[in-house]
Amino acid sequence: MEFYFLLLAAVAVSLALRIQEKNRSQAHQLPEHAKSSPLSQALQEMVATAGGIYLSLVLLASFLQISLDEKWLVFGTKMEPLAFMALVLAILQPLLKRLYYRLKEVW
Repeated sequence: MEFYFLLLAAVAVSLALRIQEKNRSQAHQLPEHAKSSPLSQALQEMVATAGGIYLSLVLLASFLQISLDEKWLVFGTKMEPLAFMALVLAILQPLLKRLYYRLKEVW
């Protein structure tokens, strides 16, 4: 039960940071008939990021001929290991980005 709460909290923090980033940089305008919210944009961006990371991990594992288990048991659900890693990295990406910029300011 704790894992579900931690996962939901991590997703919520990741989405909140992505919403802040979207609100700060509204470089492109959508047509008037399209109604998107910062939450929908952040969720779309997180899924797209996870998809890109997943494809990169699949290509890397294939290139290096790494054999992985077919499924991992994660929070009571069977998941593909590379998909799980991609999702975790996509959730952590805005946190790591913010940490990078803070460390860059200090140095």
